[in-house]
Amino acid sequence: MCLILTAVAAAISAVLWFTVFHDEKYNFQFLTLMYLGATLMWSVDGIFSVIEGEGFFDLSVDDAKLGVLVVILGVVLWAVTLIVRNVKTKSVKAL
Repeated sequence: MCLILTAVAAAISAVLWFTVFHDEKYNFQFLTLMYLGATLMWSVDGIFSVIEGEGFFDLSVDDAKLGVLVVILGVVLWAVTLIVRNVKTKSVKAL
């Protein structure tokens, strides 16, 4: 479920980046790359699960909770980077 949720988040953020928020001030490329990296990580995990004889997707509730947590933490980290970037820009302009 982590793979599915992060892939959906990556697709949504990529579409938003290329259509609506393509301006550099929103830093949407950072959010998209984070989710793409997480999707790649979960894909490698799924490949190794198949090699060990398990299924590619883990559709358990615990895995869904982990996927939701990863998506939320990605948005939080992106928001923190926007705030820090905004504070740095305003402090440089003040000087």
